[in-house]
Amino acid sequence: PLLFLKVKEYPGWQICDILAKTRTCQAVALGTTPERVLSELGARLAKGPCPWKVVDDGPVREIIWRGSEAELLSLPIAVHTEGDPGPYIGGGMAVTKDPDTGIQNVAFLRVQCLNGRRAPFSMAPRHNYEHYRKYEARREAMPMAMVIGHHPAYEIAANYSGRYGVDEFELVGSLLGETVEMVKCVSIDLHVPAHAEIVIEGLVPPHIREDEGPFGEFQGYQSDGARKKEVWEITAITMRRGAIYRHLQSTVFTDHQRLVALPMEAGLFERVRDVGGRVEVHNVNVPPWAGNFMVIIQLTPQFGGQVKDALMAALSSSYIHPKIAIAVDEDVDPFNAQEVFWAVSTRVNPAKNTFIIDGTQGHRLDLSLPVVEVPGKAFRRMGSKMGIDATKPSLFEPEKREEFARARPVGTGQVRLTDFLPQELAAQLKLRA
Repeated sequence: PLLFLKVKEYPGWQICDILAKTRTCQAVALGTTPERVLSELGARLAKGPCPWKVVDDGPVREIIWRGSEAELLSLPIAVHTEGDPGPYIGGGMAVTKDPDTGIQNVAFLRVQCLNGRRAPFSMAPRHNYEHYRKYEARREAMPMAMVIGHHPAYEIAANYSGRYGVDEFELVGSLLGETVEMVKCVSIDLHVPAHAEIVIEGLVPPHIREDEGPFGEFQGYQSDGARKKEVWEITAITMRRGAIYRHLQSTVFTDHQRLVALPMEAGLFERVRDVGGRVEVHNVNVPPWAGNFMVIIQLTPQFGGQVKDALMAALSSSYIHPKIAIAVDEDVDPFNAQEVFWAVSTRVNPAKNTFIIDGTQGHRLDLSLPVVEVPGKAFRRMGSKMGIDATKPSLFEPEKREEFARARPVGTGQVRLTDFLPQELAAQLKLRA
């Protein structure tokens, strides 16, 4: 994790980043071990929502800015990427609610901050966009709050892509094993975590659009160009005393990709494991070096056809990010790109062990796929998906499987550095370990 103690032009502020990038950090956040992160996260999410409770006050209300004082540019909002038109909020958890049911939704949205009181922002055509559509049909402004800075479990939950009508902050209770305390916003009709660092409140008026973008996104490209997007009008900002600003860098190899990937990995772990009764899944990796558009599944195939079923399940979940799914065997490290592509190169007959399915929905930020524009609606992309079976033959064919046993150097897993060091230094190293 990074903590910046001196912020240029913003005396007194601190900024943090890189809180959940590694499995070790994720394990600390969830109170488990790195090896158990996916299974533990999947089990906790499977418990379902844990209703939060409303409290009268909380630390996030220690400082309140209203009216002209509620100025976005008073916060240490950073410019993320060369080519961005200005600073962007990248680590804000946007809270909106369905006007019919009153159920809130939480999602990470990018917010362009060129003006202190008006901010165009980008929504994917999912749950919060559905909320806005309903408000706009009624010709009403949609209330929206942005929560910046909290325990990483809140950010993990906010990236969960579940069914419509689930308040992600209610999942935090299941992740942490405690009831989340919420306070009502001071200027709009929404509830936000009482122990957050910063909350920005505002309204999104109907039928108003302004230019937003371009923006350097998680897949490593300056995406979208400038498009007409909805506009957020700021009404209040509340925060703790000495609040820490949570920056979430958008570009590759940062928290952004890993926070999106983690609940996806846990969800796919559970989904693939249940295919056809049960699949022996060992791990799932959505690698940052593939822009979150690839998933690698480590499994042991029991019989023919099982791997293809598992790959299709991984490509047809509630997450539309993955367009390429690769299955590797238990002797291949799914987190090591060299190992994965060694398996692809030496265990894949392209005509037999790959498949392509065309006419599928793709992620709207995957620039390799063509755009499908529908007037008056958020744009989408259509394309294809690929499965690659880089496993050994199944346990059903033991002789063929044995042919693909890896050649290991003599002493693999048995050689210890301490055996070759002076006795005193070896003892010191063993003591430190």
